[in-house]
Amino acid sequence: MTIRVAGLWVVLAMVWLAACQEEGDVATVSQEVLAMDADFIVVGGEQYVSQDGEIEAHLVYDTAFQWNDSASAALRRLELIVFHEDGSERARVTSDRGRIDQSTDRMIAQGNVLVVIPGEDRTIRTEELHYDPQGGRIWSDSAFVMETPGSRLEGLSFTSDIDFQNFEARGRRP
Repeated sequence: MTIRVAGLWVVLAMVWLAACQEEGDVATVSQEVLAMDADFIVVGGEQYVSQDGEIEAHLVYDTAFQWNDSASAALRRLELIVFHEDGSERARVTSDRGRIDQSTDRMIAQGNVLVVIPGEDRTIRTEELHYDPQGGRIWSDSAFVMETPGSRLEGLSFTSDIDFQNFEARGRRP
């Protein structure tokens, strides 16, 4: 019986030593992420923006950085889908990065911003886009290019309501 117990201890010791010698995958973090010094980092997330019980938008992001002392979160590789009241897609915004204020749902998309308005076959390209769901407007203080079938408009900045009924371009170049 003593030989069996001793044999068991030898086997357990060998398993333990083998486990200690194996190298597993080590998670690494980029210098950019380390520099963020965030209190929370969410990888692969989504959230819905609603007002008065109606879902107005769906936000999907690759990474979010959140701080304890702030209502805003920094986002990486994001997509925002804005809906009409009937639930159909009003617009789709994609960008490299952005920021959302979770107390107001205001959002800023930055870097290679593309806005696609499917019902009108309209696209807007800019480097920065602001979205205010409570105010029902979008705007950019950066140069933009807007294309619709048969037309192209370039400008230095623009302001618009969500439905593009009141679109104002500044520094306009046809």
